[in-house]
Amino acid sequence: MEKEWDVIVLGSGLGGLSAALAFAKKGKRVLVLEKSISPGGCASSFWKKGFLFESGATTLVGFEKGLPLDRLTKEFGLKFPLIPLEKPMFVHMNGSEIERFKDRNLWIKESLRVFGGGLRMKIFWKLCFFVADQLWNLSARYKWFPFRNIGDVWKTLLVFRPSDLLIFLFSFVSVRFVLVCLCFSQNKNWNQFLDEQLLITNQTISRNAPFLMAAAGLTYPNLQNYIVSGGMVELSNTMIQRLKEWDGEFFTKQEVKKITKKSYVNQNESANSQAIGGDGFHDSTQSFYWEVTTKNRDHSVFRAPILVSNLPIWNLAELTDNLPRLNEKTKIMEKGIWGAFTMGIAIKINEKNESSVSECLHHQIHLERALPYGGGTSVFVSLSHPKDPSRSKDQIRILSLSTHIHNPELWVRNKDYPKKKQEIESILLSELEKRFPWFLRENLQFYHSATPVTWQTWTGRKWGRVGGIPTSYFFNPFRMFSNRSEDPSLLLTGDTVYPGQGIPAVVLGGLNAVDQFYTRKRG
Repeated sequence: MEKEWDVIVLGSGLGGLSAALAFAKKGKRVLVLEKSISPGGCASSFWKKGFLFESGATTLVGFEKGLPLDRLTKEFGLKFPLIPLEKPMFVHMNGSEIERFKDRNLWIKESLRVFGGGLRMKIFWKLCFFVADQLWNLSARYKWFPFRNIGDVWKTLLVFRPSDLLIFLFSFVSVRFVLVCLCFSQNKNWNQFLDEQLLITNQTISRNAPFLMAAAGLTYPNLQNYIVSGGMVELSNTMIQRLKEWDGEFFTKQEVKKITKKSYVNQNESANSQAIGGDGFHDSTQSFYWEVTTKNRDHSVFRAPILVSNLPIWNLAELTDNLPRLNEKTKIMEKGIWGAFTMGIAIKINEKNESSVSECLHHQIHLERALPYGGGTSVFVSLSHPKDPSRSKDQIRILSLSTHIHNPELWVRNKDYPKKKQEIESILLSELEKRFPWFLRENLQFYHSATPVTWQTWTGRKWGRVGGIPTSYFFNPFRMFSNRSEDPSLLLTGDTVYPGQGIPAVVLGGLNAVDQFYTRKRG
């Protein structure tokens, strides 16, 4: 097992793998280290009791022209095993069933049918669509945001458009402010709907969500949605296969224990010093490299001059003493970070119910009351696609459930832990029985659940925090974490740095981080 590489990527989430491919395409020998036994991070899959379950994310968008996954597939020649969905989502609330149509005009009509509002409703959604479209365009061009110096500002001015200023202003106002301006603030059902939609995309509610980022979250069902045949892990598997074709490597069971930046005082002292000191981070007498130590008993030390961290910022700050400014900034964003309670269910479906089960595969269910132990007030349910042979066979369908958990650090394995899990499981199973006539307990084949404790064990994320940083922290967008650390040879990506949550966003972040790196070298 080789120790010296050009680039080491910590974590095999889709942001890290995007950066890995970008470096590999430019001729770098890239190593990806993963704590778990399978890639993907929060967008992965795993086998249990003979069934293939999703570990986290179940929705996939962002393949339209100009969006991050379109760029990813074209730049690296990737072909993912995708199955397009005709219906993105149903929302079940207060006895109503709301279809989140992909077609924008149909969705506006559905909003009017359920919530009313007339012209004001049309204005709200037209504004959302306009801002969301512009945000994706702006994010692809503003590779140097958040700014770190005058040079970053200058590079951004070269791609500036006058309309960008208008879009930028929407980051300083909340969704709630827009609702007040449209006289929507007293519509209880409408506000409840928006809050639960925003929680699954922005990790916060309308009162606290900047309209700029909320618009992208609220309109993602209006993009083409996909299911990945073979589970979400096939996204990562496809990328890793291409990485290996370009002389990269992927090692599992490599939980990072310590990261240290070291130097060779004299390059002639080591046969490897020239390789380790490349890429502009050395002079004639001194070269620097990163040493990554993992908990793997047999192969635990790796070195490279360039490091990409796909770890959450809280984890990274605890692993190295070389990033004091990052360490200070992470302390500011320690509160209000969500955990998750998830369930995987295998259930037998009668043939007569197959059409109703397959009509729509994603559902958001509003609960009558919040779940206990910090649980949320809605649950997101995804079903396996009937044409996915690895997840839907012998009339068995796989369900994935997820809901938010406040204060995930309060979940610990003590004597009350099994009782807490069982209580939430029971509530969620009852909700499924109430909402779906085809969901019969006697047809259950197997189910399991995961808490923030489980997430911490699976992914290594501190306290089992998932979903990224709530956008409520970013009413001032300059407070966002850049995907450049204070050290030019350590790049950041993932859902806790710019541009944020969701598969399209982390892919864009990984690609932009590498673009920035090479622009700095040329500069």
